[in-house]
Amino acid sequence: MTKLSVEQALLKAKSHEKKGEFAEAKELYEGVLRSFPKNKRVQQSLANLAKRHPKAAVKGPSQEIINQLATKYNKGQLGHVVEQAMALTRQYPEAHVIWNILGAANKGLGNNIEAEIAFKKVTMLNPNFAQGFSNLGVVLQEQGKLEEALEAFRKALLITPNYAEAYHNMGVALKDQGKPEKAIDAYKKALSIKPDYAEAYNNMGNAFKDLGMFDQAIEAYSQTLLLKPNHAGAYNNMGIALKDIGKLEEAIEAYDKAISLEPDYAVLYKNKGNALKDQGKLEETIKTYKKALSLKPDFAEVWMNGAAILESWNKLEELALWLENAFQVFENAPPDIQLFKAKLLWRNKEFEDANKIISDIDIETITEIRKTDYLNLKAKSFEKSKNFDQAFDSFSQMNSLAKNSHEFVKCRPEIYFEGVRHQLSKLKSGSIRTSTVHSSENAGFNPVFLVGFPRSGTTLLDTILRSHSKIEVVEEQPAINAAQSILRVNEHDEFIDTLLPEKLISEAKKAYKEEFDKHIEEAHLNSVYIDKMPLNILNIPLIQQLYPGSKFIFALRHPLDSILSCWMQDFKLNAAMANLVDLDRTVEFYCAAMEIFQICRAEYNLNVHKIRYEDLLEDLKGETSSLLNFLDLNWEPQMENYTDTAKKRGKIFTPSYSQVVQPIYKEAKYRWVKYEKHLSQYLEQVRPWIDEFGYGDAIGS
Repeated sequence: MTKLSVEQALLKAKSHEKKGEFAEAKELYEGVLRSFPKNKRVQQSLANLAKRHPKAAVKGPSQEIINQLATKYNKGQLGHVVEQAMALTRQYPEAHVIWNILGAANKGLGNNIEAEIAFKKVTMLNPNFAQGFSNLGVVLQEQGKLEEALEAFRKALLITPNYAEAYHNMGVALKDQGKPEKAIDAYKKALSIKPDYAEAYNNMGNAFKDLGMFDQAIEAYSQTLLLKPNHAGAYNNMGIALKDIGKLEEAIEAYDKAISLEPDYAVLYKNKGNALKDQGKLEETIKTYKKALSLKPDFAEVWMNGAAILESWNKLEELALWLENAFQVFENAPPDIQLFKAKLLWRNKEFEDANKIISDIDIETITEIRKTDYLNLKAKSFEKSKNFDQAFDSFSQMNSLAKNSHEFVKCRPEIYFEGVRHQLSKLKSGSIRTSTVHSSENAGFNPVFLVGFPRSGTTLLDTILRSHSKIEVVEEQPAINAAQSILRVNEHDEFIDTLLPEKLISEAKKAYKEEFDKHIEEAHLNSVYIDKMPLNILNIPLIQQLYPGSKFIFALRHPLDSILSCWMQDFKLNAAMANLVDLDRTVEFYCAAMEIFQICRAEYNLNVHKIRYEDLLEDLKGETSSLLNFLDLNWEPQMENYTDTAKKRGKIFTPSYSQVVQPIYKEAKYRWVKYEKHLSQYLEQVRPWIDEFGYGDAIGS
């Protein structure tokens, strides 16, 4: 051994000492002394090591034994590693390196409790071994012991301040604690130490995604893939983020890339299936879910998702077969699967059997996302048996769950409703400016707007109208939002007292039509195009600037029925619908929306056809013919068989999807009377609208 190589050995030994790797340091010193037994510097270093760390002097396993164990670990022979390491710990009970390998092997086998014991032993034997604390933190985190895990990572960082992996692991624990901002700080520290740390970018992306910061999340996943192009997890995570912002085609591309890397990973097919579901591609969705199930037959979430899409598309025969197959796979079917069985029985009017299943399900066993669905069905079951107070209580419980959900908080309903109040206040102030353009000048594409308060029969009306050969209906799609986005980019978000520049109106109309056209199956020259979005009732000032003189179909229902039905509905939450989970707010929302419409109707001289849900139920042909006359069209015989249209439509994007495939039924007419004692406090508040819309002589009004 040359002088230079001796120096190298000494430097390496000192480095091991600083890391607390005393056995490795001792091995190096002894190696030098075997070649140069009279080297005083090395003798002194070895003596100092023995004095400062007496346990290092205890003979441990040879480096060859350690290397053999590490090789088996790296080859994935974890069972053999555990067996051999356990034997070695009995022979060398104070060899922390063996305990560390034992802990890692147990963790790899999923034996986190045994791994925790081993890593705690490592930290006791060698309190200056940062990796031991970091490893301990990881297994504590995986057991949900997050505070203990964070303390272990802090100790690791006290020993080795530039320990990138410890910062990364700390970030994972902080994210699990529901502290994504602090997690991001930890990931950034890891990356400042180790800029090519792909997994830190990946997990930082997950934290950004949790905060709804999707652009930053996608950028973090992109960085992961630059560093590690074959990272299937990053492609999967990117797919989830893209799906969440509605970029479904790009999401599917990301999932396909992940699948090409890990073709036997069932979760990837589940996620791709979810994106296809959002695209409205039923057959492709089911095919993809089936692929996931071929890889993992007991994948409960996929069985649930498949049942959900089949039920929402009104494919009841296919749903029955899907559930039959699910019940064959599971010895005890998950409660969510049982819930779908109850929903199927309910829809097939087998109420007694459905009620028995509902009664046997404990709500605590239902997955969080379906608890409101369960309570909604339970409430309807009580209502069917005329237990209206219990039904009301179940609806109340459903809405309470919704109000306490993370989704509700993300929707920020108060901000949305402040916007409604602001709009009403501005309209009442008389500061309205109207366009000088007339309908004759508004040539070309000129949609009709079907508006009203939610749950006022708009889906039934939509289904009847789309049965006409010359009517195309776009159902609840964000066409007006596309126009608003163009205007906001150009710093225009007030449409009541401000006339928009002509050029900007043209750009906004172009954006509106491009979005609208995405949802038209086939355009026809002489078709009447209807934009069915009930809450466009709030967007009339903008609509009047884009399409002045356009026609409005105003759908009505008894005000208390509309209010009650909204409150009883298990809506998918968004900023608007989140205001309907509270009865007080629903009443206020209804009254504000109606006042906005009435002011707009008078000030803009709107061209409106009013149609009441109750009248439509009593005289479908007569009421529809009158509406068709307003649209310059004639009655067509197939319109009477609108349920056939509904069944052929595929996905219906409103909560009424299960009702419009049935013949006309009148059970929902004046439903509010059954709950009159719960609604009486709102009667005077709503009375003006009851009278205004001609319901003053209705039962109980």
